[in-house]
This record gives sequence, structure tokens and C-alpha cells, in this order.
Amino acid sequence: MAVAVLELALAFHRAVLGEYDKVRTVIDRLRELPWTGDYVYYADIAHSMADLPMESSSSTRWIDGTQAVRRRWRALVTARRAYLRTAR
Repeated sequence: MAVAVLELALAFHRAVLGEYDKVRTVIDRLRELPWTGDYVYYADIAHSMADLPMESSSSTRWIDGTQAVRRRWRALVTARRAYLRTAR
């Protein structure tokens, strides 16, 4: 679903900018999308990118465990922030 992918990209952008209230808005929109089961975990990824706590337990099961996955997604955001700071 292209909309889900675009929303996830927007969540990344907002997390990089530190706009956590806007990340929450994107998460809400991700949860409202008609899921077939394929993209449910995108809301979890958005939480991880912004380092936001999960409001409820997730049904997503990660191979490396939740904390490892959260660290990796968060690391992408912090690396992008660092790059943008040095690129100016």
C-alpha cells in the first residue's frame, strides 16, 4: 500500500526534525489505514524512529527482539540528524 509507505517516510522526516507531535499524527493515520495485515508494523516503526513509547502492546514479533529493532530505527534518525548538522 503506497499510502502506508509514504506515511512511514513522513514519520521519518518528522522524527528527524524532532516534531514528535506530528509523528504522533502520522502514527494515528497509519493506524486508521485499512490493513490487510501486511503493514500493521509500520506504526511500531514510526514509534521507534521517534523513540516514542508504545501506547499498547504490539502484535508484531521481531526476529531480533523489540529493543534491538527500536535501536536500529532510532539510529537511522540520529544518523540523519548528524548528517544534516554537518552538511550545512
